[in-house]
Amino acid sequence: MIRSLRKKFILIASACILLILTVVLICFNAISYYSAYRESMAILGFIADNNGQMPEENPQNGDVNFFVSREFRFETRYFSVIVDADGNYVGSNNDYISAVSDEDAETMYTQVLAAQKAQGRMRCADSVFLYRVKKASGEELNNTLFSRPDMPAFLDDAKDYSLIMFMDCTNRFHRIRSMQTRSLLIGAVCLIAFVILVSVFSKFAVKPVAENYEKQKQFITNAGHELKTPLAIISANTEVIETLHENSEWTQSIRHQVERLTGLVNDLITIARLDESAERHDTVMQTFDLSAVMQNLAADFRTVAEQQGKTLETDIAPEVSVSGNEKTLKELISILLDNAVKYCDEGGSIRAELHPQKHHVSQTVSNTYSEQTDCTHFFDRFYRADTSHNSEKSGYGIGLSMAETIVRLHKGKITAQQKEQRVSFTVTLPS
Repeated sequence: MIRSLRKKFILIASACILLILTVVLICFNAISYYSAYRESMAILGFIADNNGQMPEENPQNGDVNFFVSREFRFETRYFSVIVDADGNYVGSNNDYISAVSDEDAETMYTQVLAAQKAQGRMRCADSVFLYRVKKASGEELNNTLFSRPDMPAFLDDAKDYSLIMFMDCTNRFHRIRSMQTRSLLIGAVCLIAFVILVSVFSKFAVKPVAENYEKQKQFITNAGHELKTPLAIISANTEVIETLHENSEWTQSIRHQVERLTGLVNDLITIARLDESAERHDTVMQTFDLSAVMQNLAADFRTVAEQQGKTLETDIAPEVSVSGNEKTLKELISILLDNAVKYCDEGGSIRAELHPQKHHVSQTVSNTYSEQTDCTHFFDRFYRADTSHNSEKSGYGIGLSMAETIVRLHKGKITAQQKEQRVSFTVTLPS
């Protein structure tokens, strides 16, 4: 139990830190990419405001939201293409970029016209470009792009044109990708380091629980052995009284209660020992015929069920073998059959099934039960579905808890469910 608790603690803590790291890394990388994209678009917008030409004066004096150094206009690589209202190529300005050929420029502006978007991102060869489209008159373009003496104005001042501006952002986005890769590596290293640290120090976190659990088991074992002596004395004294005097309802009640207490003490000691065996993994395992064991036990309980006006049916596949502790698995089957007979409706039916699967063995014990019940607490110690604790249904609510411990000891799984007024317990054991 303590080992399982420690594993769950490590798993939950690791899952929490993984979730936090994932959210932080996604937010950090998304914000980084968005900031780079937004800043690049702001630069393109700044160029668009000047009709595709970076102004020679320091733009930091203007209303811009990005950092501008004295070398800003020289380190920004961009070019622009002019097309008319029909989408025909008119001219271009590639003074500030050298890696883009005329064929590349034609391919790029053709794709932009086909996309019909005012701005966006595209690739050309191994480079990443952001683009922006602006409507401008011929007069505006002549006064900016073609204002130099060596570039005479050639656009019709009265016509409207589309100015498509492209900016090379390859290095900018490459840095973003590199930062994303490094952040993922750092996150993975942090997660691994966290798991190692939690694994090392988890024993200190669960130490108080382990100590209390060990004290509880020791108390149950000691108390059980101490109670056996007075119970034996009470039983012996009752026999003496019955010998000296005739049997009475009082002596019979004493014997009945002594038997119940003796059974409870034995169950508590058994479950404590099972927990210890599960922790130490020292249970002797051997391969045996589970089908024969279940058939014999079902035959014994069939008589008990028939005496109460109930029926017990079996569907047990022959020669199904498992590797486990035969004594404890017999106890498991007895607990499930006894529980089914005890809580089955009057005149109802009990069914015991055993079938081999691909990698495991499935064992099911079910009984009719018309009342709605909460199956989630069946394996809690001292829990009884009959909240009235009717004495006619003997038991203290530790049988199913013992069954779960036995299944866990064999690295199996036990589940309970109610469907169509029938309660079923299904045990899965490795084959």
